[in-house]
Amino acid sequence: MRAIHLVLLLIPGLAPGVSGHLGAQAVPRTDTPRRGAARLTADWRMELWDREVRAGEPVALGAPLTGDTVGGAAIPLVARLEQDVRAVGGVPGYVASIGAGQLSVQQDRRTVAFTLDYGITDRLALGVTVPVVRVHTRAQVRMDTTGASLGLNPLLVDPALDTAYAGFFGELDLALAQLDTSIAQGTCASRCTEAQSLSTQGHAARTALRRSVYGAGTAGGAPFLPRAGSDGGRGLDSSITALQQNFATFGITSFTRGFLLPIDAVGDAGFDAALGDPVYGFGAAQIRNTPRTLQYWLGDVALEATYRFATGPAYAGAAALVLRLPTGHPDTSYDFLDLAAGDGQTDLEAQLIQELTVARRLWLNLSVRATMQRSGSRERRVAPEAAFLVPAGATATLDWDPGDYLAIDFAPLYRFTREFAAGVTLGYQTRGRDRHTFATAQDSTDLAARVGEPTPASLLDQGTATQRLRAGVALTYVGPWLEGDVSIERTVNASAGSGPLPDATVFRVVLRASRKLF
Repeated sequence: MRAIHLVLLLIPGLAPGVSGHLGAQAVPRTDTPRRGAARLTADWRMELWDREVRAGEPVALGAPLTGDTVGGAAIPLVARLEQDVRAVGGVPGYVASIGAGQLSVQQDRRTVAFTLDYGITDRLALGVTVPVVRVHTRAQVRMDTTGASLGLNPLLVDPALDTAYAGFFGELDLALAQLDTSIAQGTCASRCTEAQSLSTQGHAARTALRRSVYGAGTAGGAPFLPRAGSDGGRGLDSSITALQQNFATFGITSFTRGFLLPIDAVGDAGFDAALGDPVYGFGAAQIRNTPRTLQYWLGDVALEATYRFATGPAYAGAAALVLRLPTGHPDTSYDFLDLAAGDGQTDLEAQLIQELTVARRLWLNLSVRATMQRSGSRERRVAPEAAFLVPAGATATLDWDPGDYLAIDFAPLYRFTREFAAGVTLGYQTRGRDRHTFATAQDSTDLAARVGEPTPASLLDQGTATQRLRAGVALTYVGPWLEGDVSIERTVNASAGSGPLPDATVFRVVLRASRKLF
């Protein structure tokens, strides 16, 4: 608001436009500056939310890391580890958990958009909009070790401990090589079937254990391991001991080392360490409030041409063409709670705006906007939509074709006096599904190597098709020197496939003033 006041103080000579219509700010208006006149609009908008819509239901932003058991539901690496421990450790009911957690998140985006329109004729105007965006996330996470079955990967704490794992896998590899040689040469005699079964079991255990320590692919990603003494830890110890004993029955005694497991639970400090570690952890920013240096950005600058094709006393109509430039700051994959200040790609929007005055008191404004979002590229961590924490190795730069959208806004206003009117606003928006693809086949191959398995870019398409219905109230005032509008809107119904879609309340203040230049 201070920015709006400053602009108005700097232009004290501005006077209100000549249009007699009162306008609900939630809907674009048909009036344009007269020929040779300039109109400056300061549009302040604040969006606040602490929930998002998933599968049609509102869910707290902090839900992925909130609950008595924080594990595989939001962290794919934990889900994979859980399956490996169940298989290798022989613990079918094992639950991998870093403990109880509570993540509190509130986000807001505040935009001050300055629009300067100039009247080429009494009906045609050209304009430019420059938005300044402030994004802010307030976030705090607390981890409780009660019931935790996982600890930090010892390599994340001390990389020098790799010697312990190198020794373990060196002995296991040697034992498997000796057994496989015996099978190939037939020296296992009447026990070759048993030896083959042991080889299969041993190779499967080696694959799962090595994946648990070093990650599935070349980019690592193995922040947690079962705690020593937990159900999973005891299951792994028992299975490894049994494997060593079975090797011994074939005369193979080179495999004797134990498997190093963490003792302590993850906790707050350990969770922060796992977030930031680029090799074994997630290579991501800490969960925190947005630093001031990362709060203010330029949004998507827009160029607009508006033509008013009807100007009757009861009906007015205008059409506009808007080119939105990719000047805004997109969100980063490094910060899981980052907010975008713009799309970073070009939009082309067509608008049809109509106004109908009934009995000189009731003013009806209907706006239809159809937007074609041009293809671009963006960096994302490729994972299922429900995944909250994803390792840095899953990051790829993808070709991105965002879904086009259609928006309909309706604002009936009742004029109580010549200067003041009030009414309601209704808005509906539907947006098509995004399409993500790899730029080249090699990009897909490289990502598969980093994460250890084929990962389609289309995973990011999930939940991107959205529909939203909004409702609110609006007040409009036209004074001798200033024209202004105030509104509050709320999402009343939303659908986003599997989500997410911010469940936001929007506060908006618009101030306008015009001046004849020529």
